[in-house]
Amino acid sequence: MTENLIKDVKKIQQALINKESVGDEFEEKMEAIHKLEEVADYLKDALGRGIEF
Repeated sequence: MTENLIKDVKKIQQALINKESVGDEFEEKMEAIHKLEEVADYLKDALGRGIEF
């Protein structure tokens, strides 16, 4: 299940990257992308430790 969560996070990131935006909206989108990357990293660490969600 953790692997599926990581894949889903990556899909969401890609959708945000593909969405056109400018100004403040662009900055907010980039912040969300970075936070999603942190989530993916956390899930990868948890998976490496054998933790399943």
